[in-house]
Amino acid sequence: MRKRLIFIALYGFIWTVLFQFFRIIFLTYHYKKSIELPASYLAESAWHGLRMDVSFAGYILVLPTLFIGFTWKRWDWYKKFITIYTGFVAFVIVFLTIADLELFRAWGFRIDATSLHYLKTPQEAWASMASSPVFALSVLFTVIYFTAYQIFKTFGERTIPFFQKTSWYLSLSVFVLLTGALIIPIRGGLQLAPMNESAVFFSDKSFANYAAVNVPWNYMSSVVHTRYSKKNPFIYQEPKSADSVVASLYSKPVDVRQIINTDKPVNVVVIIWESFTAKAVAGLGGLKGITPQFDSLSKEGILFTNMYASGNRSDKGMVAILSGYPAQPTTSIIKIPNKTISLPSVPKTFHSNGWSTSFYYGGETEFANMKSYFLQQGFDKLIDKNAFASKDMNSKWGAHDHVVFKKLLTDLDTQKQPFFSTMFTLSSHEPFEVPAKTVIKGNDVEHLFLNSLHYSDASLGEFIKDAKTKSWWKNTLLIIIADHGHPLPERKQAKPSEFHIPMLWLGGALKENGIRIDTLCSQTDLASTLLKQLKLPSKSFKWSNDIFSYNRKPFAYFAFNNGFGWIKPGGFIIRDNIGGNITGQEGNLKPTETEIGKAYLQASYTDYLRR
Repeated sequence: MRKRLIFIALYGFIWTVLFQFFRIIFLTYHYKKSIELPASYLAESAWHGLRMDVSFAGYILVLPTLFIGFTWKRWDWYKKFITIYTGFVAFVIVFLTIADLELFRAWGFRIDATSLHYLKTPQEAWASMASSPVFALSVLFTVIYFTAYQIFKTFGERTIPFFQKTSWYLSLSVFVLLTGALIIPIRGGLQLAPMNESAVFFSDKSFANYAAVNVPWNYMSSVVHTRYSKKNPFIYQEPKSADSVVASLYSKPVDVRQIINTDKPVNVVVIIWESFTAKAVAGLGGLKGITPQFDSLSKEGILFTNMYASGNRSDKGMVAILSGYPAQPTTSIIKIPNKTISLPSVPKTFHSNGWSTSFYYGGETEFANMKSYFLQQGFDKLIDKNAFASKDMNSKWGAHDHVVFKKLLTDLDTQKQPFFSTMFTLSSHEPFEVPAKTVIKGNDVEHLFLNSLHYSDASLGEFIKDAKTKSWWKNTLLIIIADHGHPLPERKQAKPSEFHIPMLWLGGALKENGIRIDTLCSQTDLASTLLKQLKLPSKSFKWSNDIFSYNRKPFAYFAFNNGFGWIKPGGFIIRDNIGGNITGQEGNLKPTETEIGKAYLQASYTDYLRR
């Protein structure tokens, strides 16, 4: 009996040690972020994360502990079981650990159930990873997995054969009770609240908190608890109070500044640029030489210099742009068609008022469940990778930007006017492959990303150059906006820089040119702003705040997993929803602004749940 108890104790101990080792790998892989933290923070990440490590080790121990109770007479079968069981569990855990290394770099949070949405389109999911060091990560996976497997194999060979016979009732009673007792480490102790992410969050430094999280525990918890939750986890005040606070942010409509030079119906073309961060635009204080065409065009249009994306993924950006609807921190409304069908729609508004509508994308529209959303939005025509010849499929995602721009340009010549057409670019998405000579030199992921932006910029410039020669250009408003920002290029700036995006209005329909709009605004504000300029109904876009309204209250909100940012002209705050910490702050915002941001999150998530 004693040897069986020792086996179970050491089996759980080895898993706990491995989890700490995986944490060291995570900190080493993201060494640039690690070295920014004091050494004490790294130690505290390991210490606070230990509870979650023990919790997940408890989950792993359930079957081995229960089954070992049946070894009172024979245990050769148990050795086979533990070998197969450990091999499978280790494979899954090491895979999640290695995948998380790159996903954290790209997403900024530990791997969770979000990844399941992308498995529905494996080709696109693989394309997203193509710029990652796949070979190096594969080698790392192989080394860690077989090392872990060998450790457990050796441990089993040196312990299980030395079990001794015991009475069946003693064996069963002890290990059934012990299996039940695992609820204590699984829930993190005897305290009232069971184990959750906030139990390991300890700092106002987000990276230190994320390092404390146990990857397999986080993934399992996300899959089990959050995917279809109907309870609002962001309740901070009475619902009526939160609704009242949010309502006060949106002023009653008054006259707006008109920048369109005609009262007749205007053609509208919206270019949604993948990962177009303000950090790569010289005119917005970003790097020079990355987007020269955009910088040049900014001088002849209306450049919005202080806009922020609502979320950090394309699926959230699409809804923010086309429905004027804010992003959710832990999910995305686009995944649930019976919710998105209730959203207001910019293309549907144009469609119902006589515009012909179309959507262009060179990739797979099924990715991230976007197609179901597009089909609900009132587009007469939906163009995706199926519309392009195989010779144009020169990217893992689909047809490159210059190919799609060319098709859009050709089709607009024959499209019934007035038209509302949207194009979503793809070449500046990972793996950042472009069919052009490398201009931004460098093989690291940052330079590949910047080079892909330069290519998309050149494709855009060529498209607009040709569009200006078309008869429809003089009666057209063209809008360039990003679907979201990007962590790259890495700069020692506060998190809002990852959400800072450009927006530019061009075209012959503009009454004013060569101006900059410095008003603080959100991606969600485009809907109301555009529709009011064209005197189309906009009342249903209650989360959209007209940028040109004379009595507008400027603010911007953005969500990330799992937190939010609240920006006002006087500064910003970044709040971690799990630990409740303010992880970033700048300016002279009053403490009440944090409560306003929380009210906005609460009210918007309640709206999401009700749809």
